[in-house]
This record gives sequence, structure tokens and C-alpha cells, in this order.
Amino acid sequence: MDNSLQIDNVQSFVKAIGDNNNLWRLLHKKEVSRLKEEVKYKDQKRNIVGVKYYTQGKVYAVHELKTSEVSIEIKYRDGLICRYKKEQFLRKFSNISPPLSRQEIFELVRREQEVRDTQRWKAEKQVLLEKLKNQFEQDFLNVDNFYQAQCTERILFEEYQSEKLNYVQSWLITNLNTSPDLEQAAAIGAGEGHIQVVARAGSGKTSTLVSRALFLQKYCGVAPSEMFILAFNRKAAEEIKERLTLQLQSSIPHVMTFHALAYALVHPEKSILFNEPDGQQNKAQVLQTVIDEYRRKPDIYEKIRVLMMANFREDWERIAWGGYDKSPEEMLRYRRSLPREGLDGNYYKSFGEKVIANFLLEHNMTYKYERNFWWNEINYRPDFTIFTGENQGIVIEYFGLEGDPDYDIISEEKREYWRNHRNWHFVELSPTTLRFEGAEEFCTLLKRCLESYGVRCDRLSEDEIWKKIRLRVIDRFTKVVEKFIQRCRKLSLTSEKLASLVDNHKCASDVEQRFLELAQKFYQSYLQQLQATGEDDFDGLMQKAAAVIVSGQTVFRRKSSTGDLKCLRYILIDEYQDFSELFHHLIKAIRQQNPQAQFFCVGDDWQAINGFAGSDLRFYQNFAQFFQPSQKLNIATNYRSATSIVDIGNTLMHGLGTPARAHKTIFGTVEIADLGQFNPNLNEQKDHPGDNITPAILRLVNQIIKNGKNVVLLSRKNSLPWYVNYRRRKSRDGVLDNFLNLVRSYLPEESRKAVTISTAHKYKGLQNDVVIILDAVSRCYPLIHPDLMFSRVFGDNIEQVVDEERRLFYVALTRAVEHLFILTETKNLSPFLEELKSRKRINLLDWLDYPPFVGSIQRITVKVGNQAGKIGTGTYAIKHLLNAEGYTWRTIEWSAWCCTYPALDFSIQQYFDNAQWISHAYGIEVRFYDDLENMLAKYHVDYGQFIPVINNIS
Repeated sequence: MDNSLQIDNVQSFVKAIGDNNNLWRLLHKKEVSRLKEEVKYKDQKRNIVGVKYYTQGKVYAVHELKTSEVSIEIKYRDGLICRYKKEQFLRKFSNISPPLSRQEIFELVRREQEVRDTQRWKAEKQVLLEKLKNQFEQDFLNVDNFYQAQCTERILFEEYQSEKLNYVQSWLITNLNTSPDLEQAAAIGAGEGHIQVVARAGSGKTSTLVSRALFLQKYCGVAPSEMFILAFNRKAAEEIKERLTLQLQSSIPHVMTFHALAYALVHPEKSILFNEPDGQQNKAQVLQTVIDEYRRKPDIYEKIRVLMMANFREDWERIAWGGYDKSPEEMLRYRRSLPREGLDGNYYKSFGEKVIANFLLEHNMTYKYERNFWWNEINYRPDFTIFTGENQGIVIEYFGLEGDPDYDIISEEKREYWRNHRNWHFVELSPTTLRFEGAEEFCTLLKRCLESYGVRCDRLSEDEIWKKIRLRVIDRFTKVVEKFIQRCRKLSLTSEKLASLVDNHKCASDVEQRFLELAQKFYQSYLQQLQATGEDDFDGLMQKAAAVIVSGQTVFRRKSSTGDLKCLRYILIDEYQDFSELFHHLIKAIRQQNPQAQFFCVGDDWQAINGFAGSDLRFYQNFAQFFQPSQKLNIATNYRSATSIVDIGNTLMHGLGTPARAHKTIFGTVEIADLGQFNPNLNEQKDHPGDNITPAILRLVNQIIKNGKNVVLLSRKNSLPWYVNYRRRKSRDGVLDNFLNLVRSYLPEESRKAVTISTAHKYKGLQNDVVIILDAVSRCYPLIHPDLMFSRVFGDNIEQVVDEERRLFYVALTRAVEHLFILTETKNLSPFLEELKSRKRINLLDWLDYPPFVGSIQRITVKVGNQAGKIGTGTYAIKHLLNAEGYTWRTIEWSAWCCTYPALDFSIQQYFDNAQWISHAYGIEVRFYDDLENMLAKYHVDYGQFIPVINNIS
């Protein structure tokens, strides 16, 4: 049809518009000609009936457009208006002027049809929405299937999700008095299929899991016997039980640990071997028995001795990076984190330092590693100090970074420092000798240097060296073997499978080869010991539980409850990022017997820090492969921490997954506390000789407590990378407990509980107002343990360790609620902290903002300096007198000679009366300070006369 044709008569018009009565309005104001001129009319007001004659009229109005009874009013030239029904109009009129365009009519027809379609679509959508709401109320668990089957053409998925999540939120608010966010609601109300929930730190992971169980039971009608919640430790399981009981009283789903489930399935006749944290160690005792039996065999004992002596002398740095696919920049970045363990059991920053330490031990010399010296107001720690008398001896420096311009300048300053200390001899060694001439020539050079200063270098025999280190080394070897056996157990290895693994493994060194030969023997003996006694460990219990399920036995029995794995509809797993091979086998067995069970697994790959205990992140990363069909959901809002703390966590983990979002609007504080820039005052130096960490922490803790906050000190290890002077306050407790007790001992009794301490591992899942990370240095984050070389056979490598250490640092960072202190040293930064600093600006703490901690005023510090603007020799003329009276020269804030005196009964008059230097002084200013560095008095001294400028003490 040609749309350009025009419609000029009524009949064509009616045909064009069909039954679309709305389009009659197009005739409005059009001239229409009559077929007959005669028009009969009736004026009811005047009761007149008549006839008039018209050839045409104008359409004055169109009525009743919303009904089929269309009527048209025509106005004639003398003003007469007549109304015609549609049928009458068709009989009486013909031509239309001006004519109508067919295109215009067709366009209007199309638009009208769209309007009708939209109205119909909306009506149908509204009907579907009502059906959806009914589905929410009557069969929520199948609502996703209902939507897919019937609603996708009318309701967008986003709209559907919005309706669903609003419904879930409303129910939870009304029935559980909780207000989940939309992401949490999506997880709680997830429909059929397996669900993986990625829950970032502080996002309400446990509450989401508990709310999911409550929603299934209280709203969806899932029986408690049809649900199972698996946790990774008893504490988490008890917390989940408590939360469920608050809402459900006694009728709660099954909640237990994986090990508890295994026990309830197997019911072992004998007690299980395991090591209780800070408690019973019966598994370790069995392992020790196995090892001791072998140690009694002379040939095995000799192999252990040779192995461990070689291990402590090996250059693990060379081996670690050999064939490792890392760029030189990355190798340099992490080399400081590699372990160099000496024969003495200490860790050293480089292989050269380790060789020096081994030489000194082998020659029966007493030495201190990184002993503190005060030099130019900094805490200088030379590599090795050998005392040959009181305040005299030999200092050994290994200049491992020679060639770096800044490093070389500092090295020259150190040489100059020791040239000015005549009681000390200085020995410097270079990595060039070690690199090109080898360790033997390196030690020969060291020997010549020491002998030139009168030190005898008589090497001990190998047997004598062994006797010095034997107890510690055997203990160390035992722990290494224990870890090796535990890894084998967690991987469900038989002796034969381990042998095959070792045969196909390429050893990096002779030490590794020897260890694997011995470890296989120990593992085989351990398995034989279990078989002979009928005992088992938890790993074996897990293996048996999986076998029991595969055999068809799915009933589990406990004192508190009984259930059947075949009856389960929903299995919820907490901390899924810690999933292991053993847990996978157990779950796989359950799914074989109950393929209909649906899994809801919550975890955070950014907090996967238990690889050392057998956890394997591949189960989390490949969730969709293990569980089909499945969907991944995120709950990323951090409700714990301030914005800056969430931000620094995201920065560390940039590019590794969905970032967290801060819920709180407060910015919070993140600060780097550089211990290298910490300058203890004279009182702090006297209270903590050689110890910088204790006074620094006391300053921070004191201010935190004054602000009414609690603080936790977090350490990567069970030890500290700093020297701590306990002054006989050290007990048999661990290093961290000893340090906490030391810090608390300076605090008032009522404030001590505000300070706690923990390793980063143990503090996962916890939080505190303020967190102080104690050790953001290279040998702590990352911590690359030397035992890594003994687990390479299991596929372990440095990259995996570094990745897990990054996640552990993330856990440490995100424990803080309001304030985060990151304690480090500029020259020994953790590579992770270096990375953070390169990506974002982090405030550097000013130690002057944190005054020294003082319980009560104990001392008066006297500072003797020069009067401003006074010409003369000043303190230079009396420095020998000041030095004789115990003064030391300090250049912090105001250059002066400083000395401290007991505050009790201190008198300025008596002070000047006793000062030997006063009669020789001219142009001198004397200032008196309390422990808080508040100036109490200021005097000018000239020719024996002292004149007060300020005096707040007598």
C-alpha cells in the first residue's frame, strides 16, 4: 500500500481505522460534505421542528471515545449543531476536507496498538508479580524455578531480585530483628543449587550463615534434621549453636566440626591422638616415640647428625631461587625474607651473616648479634659484637649491599665511628669474597682478622660442635618430621604413595634428598605404630569416616543428637577457604550417598591462612568445578572497620578479587610507626637499656588507654624481631606473654586488661578498637620458613608461601576498628608494606606526638647548652667536666649535654652548689625537665652566677 495516498472520504476513513474508535478524533475541525442537503432539526427549548439545507458542515466534537458508541457533532454555517451516531454519520456524509494522510493514520494506529499492548503487558506483569508474592509465601524454595518458567518475558531479573530481596529483608526484620543488607539478603534467600558466598572481612559472615539456617527452618519449613552446619573448630561451632538456640530454643539443626562428624560416624574404640593447644600432646608423644626408637640406632642417628649439620650450613637462598620463575626485581624484593638459620638456631639477614655466625660458634666464641649502640641519636645495631673486656671488643660488619651509593655512604660513616672508639676493633667483610672465593676463603679471612686482634681461633671438632647444638637440633628435627608426617596424613598418603611421590620429585639439594629418605622411614613406622596399637589420629579418623560413608553407613550418633546424612537437604559450611583434601573426601562421600543435598559454603579467599595445617585454596577457587550447578555471591560490606582501614586492606589485595566496601563513614587512622626514627629520652634509655620496642609501645599504649580505647598487639610469630630487655622479669611463659606482662607491669592495675597480645593467626575473626602490628619487617611479612625445603615434595613453593603471607598480613590489617599502627623500620620494611607505600600515601607517625610513658615523676633531666646569641666557647670549654659528671651529648630538639637525677628531694640550689663545671661556664643555659619532657625551669649561667629565667621548682 502507498502510504502517501490521502483519504478524502468518510468511507475510506472508517475502513482505514477499523475498530479503533480513538482515531475518530482525527476528524475534529475537518469539513465534511453531506450526501443530501436536507437537515431535519428539533429545538426542544423552543419546541420547534424544522428543515434546513446544507451542503457541508464542520466536525465540532467527537464523543464517547472510550466506548463503542461514538458520536460526532457537526456544526453548520448558521451555528446549528447536530449530533450523529457513527452509523448515521456514515450514511449522511462523504467527502473530508482537507483530506487525511494514510501515513498519519497508520502511525496513529501503530501508536494506539503500542499503548494497548503496554497496558496489557503491565496488567499481565502485575498478575505475575502477585503470583510471585504468593510463591514467596507458599513455596519460597522453588521461587527461582517459578520465575524462570513463567516470568522472564514480563519481569526483568533485576526487578525479580529486588522483589525477592525486599521480601527476605522484610521477613528477617520482622521475625529475627535483624537488618541484612541486600548482598546478605541475597545469600540468605538464595534458592536451589549450590551457593558459594565470598564474604570479606567484617561483612557479617557468621550472621549470614546463621540467618540462612533460620530462614530455611522458620520460614521455608525445612526440618532441623534436614540441615547440617559444619564448622572448622569447636569455638565457631559453639558460637553458631548459641545464635541458633536464641531463636529456635532446643530444635536446632545439626551443628558440629568435621572431626566431630567423623567421630560420630566411626565411633573409635580408643581415644584419638591429637595435640591440644597449650594442653595434652599425645600425638606428639607417639611421634616422639617413633623418632626416639630410630635415634637409638647408631646409623640413623649419624644420618640425622650429618643431615642437620649440613642443613644449617647450606646456602638456601641459592637453592630457593634456583630455577624459580621470578624476575630479578621480585627476587631482590623477597630475598630479605628468606630464612638463613645458623647452627645456633638464630636467623640472619643474609647467607654471609649466617657463615659468620657459624664460624663464631664453631670456634667457641661468645658473641651478640645486632647488639644496640647509640650513634648520632640512632639505635645502631652492628652485625656481630665480641666482647674482650668491659666496654671493649671487636665489631664485625658484613656489608652485604656494597655498591649501593647510599649504603656505601653509611658504611663509611660506620668505619669512621669505630675509628673514634679506640677500645673497639672493627672488622668488615664483603660479599665479593664469599661470592668469588667461596665460604672457606671467606672464613679464612675472618680468622686472620680476628687473630690480628689477639683472638684465638681454635676450631672445635665436629663432635664438639654437635654436643653444643645437639639438644636443640634434635628437637628441631623432631618438629620438622612431625610436620612432614602431618602433611602426609592430611593428604591421605600411604607409604607406597609417599614413596612414589618422592621417586618422582627432583630434589634441590643433597640435604633435601637425605631428609626425604629418613622421613619415609619415620612415616612408615608411624603408620605401623598406629596399626599395632589400634590408635588413630584425627586425620586417620577423617579417612575412615569417608570410607564408612562410601560403604553406605550414613547414620551419625552423638549424645546430643542422631541423624542420617541421606536425609539432609542443606549442608552449610563455614570458613570454606580452609577446606582441605580430607574434608573434600568426606564431602565427596556424602554427595555420593546423597546427591540431592545442596551446599552453602561461606568463606573469604583473602583470609585463607591455614595452608600450614593442610588447607588448600584450590577447593575454594574451583568451587564451580566441584559443585554443579552453582552460583557465586558476594557480601563485601565491612561493618567493622573505618574507611581508611578497609581501604588499606583493599590496596594490599588489589586485583585479587572483589574489594570490600566500608559501611562506616568515619575515616579512621592508619599510621606507620618507624622504630628507626624512635629516639628514647634519657629516662627511657635508663629504664630499658638497649631496648627500643618497649618504651615505644608504652608511649602508644599509654595514649590509647587515655583515649578510652582497647588495643591488641599483633605479632606474625610467637617471637619478636626486636631486642627486649626484661630485667629479670622474664618467666617461663612464651615470648609474647612475657612481653605483654612486661608492658602491663608499667601500667596501673585498672588499665592492664585494656592491652592484649596475640599472633595474627590466632586473632583471625576477632577485632579491637586499636591494633598495633608489631613486626611489619622483611623477615616477618612474609615469613619464609626454612622448613619449606622439606615440603617441596608436596608441591610447596615460595610463591605459594608469599601469597599466603600476603593474606595473613591482610588479616592483621583488618582487625582494627578505628586506629591501626604498623610498626616497622625504614631500612627493613616488609615487602608488603613497601608495596602499600608505593600505591598510596600512608601517614608516618611523629613520635613527638606520643610523650614518654610515666607512671609518676621519677627523674629530673638536666640539659646544659648554649645561650642564644651569646658569643663564646659555651659548652665546648666545659665538655670534659660535664662528661666526667655523667653527661651525654644529644642533638634532639636542642643540642645540649644531658643527665638525669632522682626527682625525690631534687633542689636546683643544691644542684648548682654541687656542679663542678659552673665556675668555668660562660654563656650557658641550663634547662630542667620532668619525665614528660615538660620544662620546669630555665637558668642562665655566667662565671659561677646562675640567674633564673623560668622557675617552677625550688
